[in-house]
Amino acid sequence: MLFYFTGTGNSLFVARQIEEHPISIPQVIHQENLEFSAERIGVAAPIYGHEVPPMVKEFLKRGTFHTDYFYMVLTYGNRHGGAAELAKQLCDECGIAVRYINVIQMVDNWLPGFVKRYARPRRFD
Repeated sequence: MLFYFTGTGNSLFVARQIEEHPISIPQVIHQENLEFSAERIGVAAPIYGHEVPPMVKEFLKRGTFHTDYFYMVLTYGNRHGGAAELAKQLCDECGIAVRYINVIQMVDNWLPGFVKRYARPRRFD
């Protein structure tokens, strides 16, 4: 069982490489019962400002996960800023015994970073 949150599709792409039918966090978060059981349960999500997105935080805080193997895969473009350690801390606070967290660099899609890095002012005299 793998849950995902995606903005541009990077995390969905990763989720589909791991699980044939990943489950959308935005589609399940409004359910009254967020209790899940599986041999392994994972979360794939992007890194927003060095952390998981607010909806993913809410999902982890409200959810109950019955599994011996909980894992997270976090995608980022430019820098992850220690997001795995912050995700581990969040899981600890939520009472989730996380067994594996990793970050995967994808194509950067944060426009201010892209413009700053690649766009060069041009003078046409």
